[in-house]
Amino acid sequence: MMWPTVFDEYGTKRLAVWRQFRESLETSPTPLEDVAELWRHAPFVSPYLNPLLPTEWPDPWHLMLDLRLDDLALVLGMLYTIKLTQRFIDTKCEIHMSMCPQNKQHQYMLVVGDEQVLNLEYGTVVSAEQLKHLDTKTIYAVSKLQ
Repeated sequence: MMWPTVFDEYGTKRLAVWRQFRESLETSPTPLEDVAELWRHAPFVSPYLNPLLPTEWPDPWHLMLDLRLDDLALVLGMLYTIKLTQRFIDTKCEIHMSMCPQNKQHQYMLVVGDEQVLNLEYGTVVSAEQLKHLDTKTIYAVSKLQ
């Protein structure tokens, strides 16, 4: 199920629609694919989050309200979307960073439960086995959101 209006809404309405989307993940047969599809529609801005300073990253609510979504913020939004559900509340999630050799840009991906990866291939979910062929570094790991 796609919720194309999450990023089209403003203020508290955006938060309400995002909450409805997260609630749909509780019973979805394809929750991670749903998250990848949702965030595929997010608007992008120029890079601004520092991958080495996670203490300065926005909390879930400011991320969604401000929608300043660079490549790292997009993956952080995926993490928040997943972790703010009962279904994935105890699932380990890690944000990994790698350097794309073609353009020397950082690439960020979300590893869920050591099994699946979001954003390695844009808008899809792939097996964590595919990370074995990449030089990645874990820049953020969380079991429970504080």
